[in-house]
Order: sequence, then C-alpha cells, then structure tokens
Amino acid sequence: MFCQSCGVEVNPQDVFCKSCGKSLSRNQETELYSFGPWLVNVCFSRPGTFVLMQKNDTKIVLTNQQIYGSSTFNNSLRFQVPYPTILAIENFDFRLNFGPWKVLWIKYMTPQKIKEVSIMCFSSDSEHIAKAFNIISLHLPSSLSI
Repeated sequence: MFCQSCGVEVNPQDVFCKSCGKSLSRNQETELYSFGPWLVNVCFSRPGTFVLMQKNDTKIVLTNQQIYGSSTFNNSLRFQVPYPTILAIENFDFRLNFGPWKVLWIKYMTPQKIKEVSIMCFSSDSEHIAKAFNIISLHLPSSLSI
C-alpha cells in the first residue's frame, strides 16, 4: 500500500503516513487497464540504439493508484510507480531498426533515487500507450506539467 499524498510505501495497518503525516485512505486498489506482454518492450531509461530492453514478456497494469509491470515468465515485478511519485511523463514516437515505436516514458522518485522506465509498443498497438498516458495524466497532481 502507498500513501496517496507522497507515494511512500506504508503498512496496511497504518492510519497515518510515517513520511508526510497525512491520513491514509483505505481505498481499494482497482485495475483500470492492462496490456501486453506481446509486442510490449520495457527499458529502464529513455529508449536508444544501445539500450537493453525486456522484450515481449512484461504485462503492464494501470490501477487507480499506480502503474506497474510484471514478467510473465516468472511473475516478478519489473517496476512499480505510484502516481504521486511521478516527476515527469512523456508520450512520443521513436524509430528503431525494426520500425516505428510509440513510447511512454516515466521519470519517478523512489526512496533511494530517481528512476526511469520506458514502455514501448509498435505503432500498430499505439492505442495502449495513448490510453496509459491518459489514465496516468488523470491521476497526476495538477502542479505537474506534462
């Protein structure tokens, strides 16, 4: 469970966030949209020619509280981004050797450091990226310009 105000992970039995002191809501996390793993690639930076990608094995799930990706091979969590931790988000086209891709790039804060994740789909499946971008945008603080 994560604090809706600051994004820090909290224990389910906590009433107040240990980091920001805000009251913790008991809202149930609800899945809003998911896609993949087929024709979905993930990398942990902005995409580039020599960037290592996790290919065709990451399922992307958007909930009312976060976006995360998990491996379909071993069900391990590849990334987890609570919406309040997002620092920047961008939706753009990227051309790689195999053709055009649609990219959703997210920069976010963890307790340890700033991280990035890029979710990539072939142009033919670009509606997934557009829909994910719109869902995340609805959950971002109004102070974050996208």
